[in-house]
Amino acid sequence: MKKMFKLLFILTLCLSVITTISIVGCKNTTTTTAAAETTTTAAATTTAAAAETTTTAAAISGVDFTKDNWWSTPYKASKEWVIGVSYTDVSISYIAALQKAVQNKAQEMGVKIIEVDAKNDTNVELANVESLLQQKIDLLLLEGASLEASVASIEAANKAGVPVVHFNIKAEGGEYVTFVGSNQIESGYIMGQQIVKLQKEKNKTLKGIYMRGIAGYITDEIRAQGVKDTLTKEGIADKVVWTEQNADFSRDKAQKVAESILSKSKDYDFIIANGDDMILGALTSVEEMQLLDKVLLYCSVDGLPEVLDDIKAGKIVSTVFQNPEGQAAGGILVATQWLDGVKDIPKEIDVPFQLVTKDNIDQIMEIANRVYK
Repeated sequence: MKKMFKLLFILTLCLSVITTISIVGCKNTTTTTAAAETTTTAAATTTAAAAETTTTAAAISGVDFTKDNWWSTPYKASKEWVIGVSYTDVSISYIAALQKAVQNKAQEMGVKIIEVDAKNDTNVELANVESLLQQKIDLLLLEGASLEASVASIEAANKAGVPVVHFNIKAEGGEYVTFVGSNQIESGYIMGQQIVKLQKEKNKTLKGIYMRGIAGYITDEIRAQGVKDTLTKEGIADKVVWTEQNADFSRDKAQKVAESILSKSKDYDFIIANGDDMILGALTSVEEMQLLDKVLLYCSVDGLPEVLDDIKAGKIVSTVFQNPEGQAAGGILVATQWLDGVKDIPKEIDVPFQLVTKDNIDQIMEIANRVYK
């Protein structure tokens, strides 16, 4: 009997050991399976993240600055960057068009903009920029109010570690990422070539009225230099007699200036202007004085819809179109890309000027109507 009980005890003990081993083995198998699942999930997550990163990088490097209308490339920012935008003077029609183009592109890309107006005063500009810097902007998009004095605003941004992108006007000094805009002297060259053409057609010494913008304003100075350099280069500088007067890019002032000059003498062959608002003001005076067949409204710069309408109607001969979408939408697009990590951006990105006559009016009108109306 004792032997039987002893045998039963040994059998029970063996069964307990076997059960324990089975349970432990099952637990180990489950743990190993779970680890395998974790490894698979991690690998899948890494692959997905890598694929997403690759897609984003491909997207932000997709803008080709050499292509026509590159600034129209659809783009979404990687996050809601805060970009401070400083304009020279939004009371000027062209600058207002720049503002509209910036706003449209910013909305498309999903970036926040804080806008300020220097009112063509570098002291106001600097105060505005300092205010923007206090609001912790990620980048300053600057249209400098002065070629030299705007350096104070640039250096303030540099000191704060905020990158600067110039658009339309590139001020001197300080560090900047890039400049997106037109070479303003080119507009003067194109206007100058128009006068050369007229002088050859008339084959005489011409008398012209030159409507200048704001005294000391960068764009005005450079355009005038371009006009006069062209006449000198072509050897007809002595065959054009000028009456020059500042009309501050204002339509009302230009009308009064033209009226004052033409009331003293109607012996003029043409009028040119450094901005479309001024040529429109001059046109009003010329029409009121019934001189439209004698004094040619020959050329200006910008491409306002009203001027384009008058070119179509034969009242104005030409204008030099500068593209507000190219300069402003292009400027904020490049700024956003730089913030997104694209660093291989050219130091200067040119948006070419284009002479507008009756021959290409419809093409330019389509662009102008988007940003001026």
